[in-house]
Amino acid sequence: MNEENPAPRDEATPSEPHGPGEPIGPDEPIGPDGGGAPPPEPPARPLPIRARDFGTASARLLHLQAILAPDRMQGPGFAFALLPVLRRLYPDRERLGEAMARHTSYVATHPLLAGYVLGAAARLEEKRAAGEAVDGARIDGLKRALASPLAAMGDPFFWVVLRPFAGLVGVLGIAWIGPADPWLPDLRVLLCPLLLLLTYNALALPTRWRGVGAGYAAAERPAELLRALRLGDWRDVFERGGAFLYGTLLALVGAGLHASSGSGAAGLGPFGSALLPLAIGFVAARLLLRRAPSASVETALAVLALAGLASLAF
Repeated sequence: MNEENPAPRDEATPSEPHGPGEPIGPDEPIGPDGGGAPPPEPPARPLPIRARDFGTASARLLHLQAILAPDRMQGPGFAFALLPVLRRLYPDRERLGEAMARHTSYVATHPLLAGYVLGAAARLEEKRAAGEAVDGARIDGLKRALASPLAAMGDPFFWVVLRPFAGLVGVLGIAWIGPADPWLPDLRVLLCPLLLLLTYNALALPTRWRGVGAGYAAAERPAELLRALRLGDWRDVFERGGAFLYGTLLALVGAGLHASSGSGAAGLGPFGSALLPLAIGFVAARLLLRRAPSASVETALAVLALAGLASLAF
């Protein structure tokens, strides 16, 4: 019995659908109907950054110091604050993860001025998401170029000048209230910290809130951004104001000591008895703090504390 040879396959005959893993010819359609893999979906387009995103990022910066890492300092907190902006720019989860990894790296700046760094980084991320040639090294370089100068400018102003100034305002506020009624609560206990917080945050909170927007607008001009802050000028103003308030406080303390000294002690007279505790406090404070000559604020507080203790002996 002769076996019939199978008819040759016509080249024009369309091929059968391929199973999974089988090769696809060059002329065959690609897709589910042609047996091939579906074409990759285009990446999601970035969404525009809104003002509310900047507001959310500014609010998250309040937690910057609460998310510190020994090796990356403020990096995790910085990425946490920038996350609302990155979600708008990178709807794709993979690209969002890459952006988050970029911003969890080392960052160390003044917490009140971190918004300027965040706004500048958001601007470059927006350009990168739009397809411009902005790589991660440029973003990281801009962050470092702003973070270090802002830390050097912010620490002397906010920590060394503004915070003691606010404390002096709180202490002097007690002088405007007379002695408390023994049968009523002493409101001076609340007035001093309230004035301190109001004075300090009158500058600190606006600096926080406008930082992100200002950094975003001047991302391409970091030197101009640093000059626009004028923290050196503000420092001079508050240093003079703090010296005036401290002099006022010393005058009030001296007047109180003079009134309580009566006819004087040890033959010094009322005026000498009033000045002697201050002199003892000053000498003792300088001896205790001579190893830290720049600690003028600590020296001043030690003078008042030791003068108060010395006044008890006269």
